[in-house]
Amino acid sequence: MATTPTVNQAQTIQPVFKRVQQAVDHDCAFACIAMITNKSLDEVVQVAIEKFKHPANGPYFITEELINKILAHYGFVSTIYKEVETGLVDIHNVAIAMVDYDPETEIGRHVVFVRDKANTKQPVEYMIDPAYWITSSSYVRTDFQKLVPAWFIGVTPMNRMAAKN
Repeated sequence: MATTPTVNQAQTIQPVFKRVQQAVDHDCAFACIAMITNKSLDEVVQVAIEKFKHPANGPYFITEELINKILAHYGFVSTIYKEVETGLVDIHNVAIAMVDYDPETEIGRHVVFVRDKANTKQPVEYMIDPAYWITSSSYVRTDFQKLVPAWFIGVTPMNRMAAKN
């Protein structure tokens, strides 16, 4: 019986965000913020420490509130964590998604989810994975069966004009 080889469709995608690799096991959310805001990981961490009193050294947990505050600092509006209940359709066009989620420990890791609607007839959905332990062929991923989003924080730019009125 012949098997159909799996092709990583993501290799043909030109991501809208430049990938930022996480430095340690627990800074994936910071790396995702860096991607979305077009900042370095060091810059995002520095803002977290200096502006929002994030500990400079562990132990620490990157909270939903901290994610929202840093994104707002850089001019983005973000949601609370929302559960992915019915599939990818639940997720905002740009989101920080939690994958490899363990409901027992309530722990997962973060990636950037993108629904690129440049081609309105056929939007492209993919994730940019900041993990330092993966191969370059897995930096941009479309294999949602292997990397299943469980939760997400939707992200959109702030409307600066409305804020001035």
